[in-house]
Amino acid sequence: MQKDKLQAISSHVSEKDWQMMAAHADMPVDKLKEKILSAVKADLDQPAALMASAPMARVPVLGTLKATDDCKTLPFEVSLFKIIGIGGELKVCGTIEDWQAEFKQCLMVACANVWCTSYNLDSHNVSVGFHPSVGLAGVDLTFTLSVDAHKICLRVSGSAWYIFDKASFDQTLFCIPM
Repeated sequence: MQKDKLQAISSHVSEKDWQMMAAHADMPVDKLKEKILSAVKADLDQPAALMASAPMARVPVLGTLKATDDCKTLPFEVSLFKIIGIGGELKVCGTIEDWQAEFKQCLMVACANVWCTSYNLDSHNVSVGFHPSVGLAGVDLTFTLSVDAHKICLRVSGSAWYIFDKASFDQTLFCIPM
């Protein structure tokens, strides 16, 4: 099984995927490839119950909330599988009645941001889809902002896959008080 998964990575991750991931991660292709393949091999060496293919609890790791003028910014990371996750930053400005948001999200493989996208959201445009696929992992997610009392909350729903394994989820990641 381990050999099959390593061979699957070799055949499913194109040179174009490696180049795109390396550009997003801001590192040379050979260094990124070494980092990711080492993490996958280490994962495959684990007993089945500890492997990355076992979905994680998906507890978000939140950075420090920063407040500047009428804006609040909160970085976050969420593990989807052991070496696959999403991360980003939500910056919300304005009031609870009239807010705007800058939202950056990244697909992470072996702690490297391999695909990042940014969006501007507001009270009339509250959700965005995120659908990167990089050969060995991908996500099909919808991020939605909502008002809950005096907070702006970030909810994520959809699915993620890693080599041959897939998991679905739907949860509120965090809320920013306004």
